[in-house]
Amino acid sequence: MNRVWQFLICVVFLLSAISQAQAQWAVAFEDRSKRDLNGVFFLDQSHGWIIGDAGIIHATDNSGEGWVVQSPRLKANMKEIFFRNREQGWVIASGGHVLRTEDGGETWVVAFKLVVSSKEGKQGLNSISFPNKKYGWVVGTDGRILHSDDGGRNWREQESGTNEELVHVRFVNDKRGWVVGGKGTILFTDDSGRTWAKQNSSFTGHLYHVEVRGKDTAWVVGDDGAILLTTNTGTSWERIRVDTKETLVNIAFVNDKLGWIIGWNGKILRTSDGGKTWVNQESGTNVNLYGLAVSKKQIWAVGADGMVLKYKEN
Repeated sequence: MNRVWQFLICVVFLLSAISQAQAQWAVAFEDRSKRDLNGVFFLDQSHGWIIGDAGIIHATDNSGEGWVVQSPRLKANMKEIFFRNREQGWVIASGGHVLRTEDGGETWVVAFKLVVSSKEGKQGLNSISFPNKKYGWVVGTDGRILHSDDGGRNWREQESGTNEELVHVRFVNDKRGWVVGGKGTILFTDDSGRTWAKQNSSFTGHLYHVEVRGKDTAWVVGDDGAILLTTNTGTSWERIRVDTKETLVNIAFVNDKLGWIIGWNGKILRTSDGGKTWVNQESGTNVNLYGLAVSKKQIWAVGADGMVLKYKEN
């Protein structure tokens, strides 16, 4: 190898090292209650919300420089949050509650309460997706899928074809969506949930989150370091091998190249090549991480013991 090539390689490694040194995860703040924080959602660069156990909701309108407490008037565990715009938002809470706000979270009301008999099993709800103003879906325990076509005023059950716990739902429009859950369950619909087809994940552990990129590409993460990828709308799923056995609970992409995954024991993975390779990032914590929000200029992660992390490029 000649000296020119040696010099160029050294420069590349040096620039890479500098880039890594200038980008890092740091503790943004810690909730005083030390309760688990389960979700974070940013509507735009300025407006965001954090949710957690025992009714925790924090909101910011200045990119996280300051946070204010919002009260759902319900001491349940807040499990997932979603906002359509600065006024209208939804929270899934333990006990089968669906909360709604029409004023950015200043007031929250119970929009729906699931009530089931003891014979029907548990009444938990886990995730919500509203691809537009009218159509919404909620999923939960015992294979339950609920659908609304009137903006969440009324909900009716759809036949899922499974009794497994359904953990996360994601719709890309009012027809096409995925649901993932227990025992490797992946369900897909292309007709607004009138029919749900079970897709073969070739995985038997719990799946926790699905991220959709474009028309045909989707990612799923779960137990035992599982990262699953489809590029053909779920006709087949490929497991992406990574150097971890940690439970992975959330995945999000900024664009087609740049993405993050978070999981238990402070695990954070990053890709810059569209998911071909994933590298470990130092999170600075060993607590379980649950919630993830990404955008072009800021990345947030939240988790156990009130932990709030922000990814910064200095």
